[in-house]
Amino acid sequence: MKHLLVGLAAVFLLLQVNSLQAQDNWSEYNETVLEDSIFAIDEITVKAFHYESRLQEAPAAIAIIPALQLERNSLQPVDFTLNQIPGIYMQSASLTTNRLTIRGIGSRSPYASNKIRAYYGGIPLTNGVGETSIEDLNLAVLGSAEIIKGPASGFYGSGLGGTILFSPRQARQNQFLFDYGIGSFQSQQQHVQMALSDSSKSHFLALENIQSAGFRRNNETDRQNLNYAGQLRIDNHQLHFIANHTDLKAYIPSSINIETFEDSPQEAAGNWAAIRGYEDSEKSLFGASIDSEWKNRWHSTIGLFGQRRKADELRPFNFLKESSHYLGARMVLEKMIKTTEGHWKFLLGNETFFETYHWETYQNTEDRAPGDTLSDNRERRNYFNIFTQLEYHFASKWHLSAGLNLNQTRYKYTDQFLTNGDQSGKHTFKLMYSPRLAMNYELSQRKNIYAQVSHGFSPPSLEETLLPDGDRNTAIKPESGWNFELGSRGYLFDRFYYDISAYYMTVKNLLVARRVGEDAYFGINAGKTAHPGLEYDLRYQLSLPTSAWSHQLQLNGSYSPYSFVDFVDGENDYSNNELTGSPRSQVNASYLVSFKRKIDLQLFYKHVSEIPLRDDNSIYSDAYGVVNLQAQYTREWGNFQLKAFLALNNLTDEKYSSMVLINASSFGGNAPRYYYPGASRNLNGKLQLAYSF
Repeated sequence: MKHLLVGLAAVFLLLQVNSLQAQDNWSEYNETVLEDSIFAIDEITVKAFHYESRLQEAPAAIAIIPALQLERNSLQPVDFTLNQIPGIYMQSASLTTNRLTIRGIGSRSPYASNKIRAYYGGIPLTNGVGETSIEDLNLAVLGSAEIIKGPASGFYGSGLGGTILFSPRQARQNQFLFDYGIGSFQSQQQHVQMALSDSSKSHFLALENIQSAGFRRNNETDRQNLNYAGQLRIDNHQLHFIANHTDLKAYIPSSINIETFEDSPQEAAGNWAAIRGYEDSEKSLFGASIDSEWKNRWHSTIGLFGQRRKADELRPFNFLKESSHYLGARMVLEKMIKTTEGHWKFLLGNETFFETYHWETYQNTEDRAPGDTLSDNRERRNYFNIFTQLEYHFASKWHLSAGLNLNQTRYKYTDQFLTNGDQSGKHTFKLMYSPRLAMNYELSQRKNIYAQVSHGFSPPSLEETLLPDGDRNTAIKPESGWNFELGSRGYLFDRFYYDISAYYMTVKNLLVARRVGEDAYFGINAGKTAHPGLEYDLRYQLSLPTSAWSHQLQLNGSYSPYSFVDFVDGENDYSNNELTGSPRSQVNASYLVSFKRKIDLQLFYKHVSEIPLRDDNSIYSDAYGVVNLQAQYTREWGNFQLKAFLALNNLTDEKYSSMVLINASSFGGNAPRYYYPGASRNLNGKLQLAYSF
């Protein structure tokens, strides 16, 4: 807590420093150098609260990943880009296995990302039990990403960790583009896209193919993505269409023990390698929405969305077959009222979601095909969110925001394999109320301060409501918490940008997954956690506006001493221990040099502190630091544009664990497998050719 107070005091000390008078060439500087969206903070808008507003005026901790940054990182997986945001930690076991946490929320999930919501063009990437999958997104089709930290926006649900909004890339001109890349570990990447646009409509179509043998044994990946985004304007109505299809086959190396990690990190877990375990899946999603402007400053948005997924997974202990589909709708009604003192914005909306999930397990056979049936299950999940929001801007400096989200979640489980009895049942959680109150105040030109209080929750999955004997734990409750936050963002001395926030979140009814087998868990409410933290994002522009060379420095990170406040699991009391699976500190540093916007060279350094791997804090992973280098060259002639990209990752060949498995158990006398090794030094490059017409 002392570190938080010192950091917060430093923020307000900086705010009291009188900024230098703007240079005569500031307007030129703002129009040229700051066109690079890493620095054009004044112009960046956010949609966290549905209304488009300037980031500077947002009353919440929000981070933006603009299109330019996504393009520069196009040779990297999505975790590389997200991990440059303070407060975010996305662990990566492979191209298809990740765990995303925001401010420590979700760190105890065994293999997936949960308690964090994500949307792609308004379509949920989060299923009915709160698990989010973003690792198979094609970065080339993203226009931007917006990260809302903590339960700051009831408009997209009130997930404890927060929400990530991915915007699809829209066609701005008529263009055909093709790129081809190769890299270490027999990696190949091909991407082709077509964009068509005029004053009333646009179409964007992209196809991507990725293959890689992977850093580890049994780590091959083969993925294809097909993406479409379109817009059509008719009078005061704008229609949006999105369709994506992903075809994936990825082999699974799984986690390894400490001895294998230190001696042979490229190896896979023995049982997964022996059976050549894999995941083979197809996923399609679609969405359509219409935005309408009406008389007297009324506005409405109606959207429909859906997803279908089928998957097979060969595992050492059984063969899993899954199929799921969901449908949903979002409806929002808005009203603006202008007065002489300011203006009001009122919003009312709802989101409904219906999902069916069918899964079967089979015995393994010698030919790696499904054998005798072990289980046959069907689950129906549905929820509704009703949300309302009130915004008030007045006196040209104040922005007040209040919101309320109501949620109810239901599960219905049908046991279709009755050999060991009928375990069918259903569970309905109580109606959850999540309020939010926030404000933003303009201290001076280009300096703002904000504060907020918000509530969030995360319901247990149906599996967590099941007891080992198949009965329901009707007493289990959703995790819930309150977040208190104070922050500031703005400019000092024209070239220095800062965004600093201090927060404190308390979470009660902590959900603990108690493992009873290699593929069996059940959940209990075991206590409370405290999530205090300090986040900072500092950027400095070194070069003069008239210089052909542009130099930018960025330093960001987080200090987050999360802990269990009251945590009793059976006979074990873990109160006051550090929160499992979450590093205490992270630091990102980068240096970008650009020459006439034709040659870019960027150096990255990321440091992650040690991570507690067990609830009793008896084992920690080692701290590590990774250095990456990226280069980009752009050449234009006529209607053609050529770009070359190069990325050298893990420059110092650091040995580190890019993902960990907390509270790993040992089976059959084998040592616990905590570690997913990060890749050794590797090189990737690609050429991109575009033709505009």
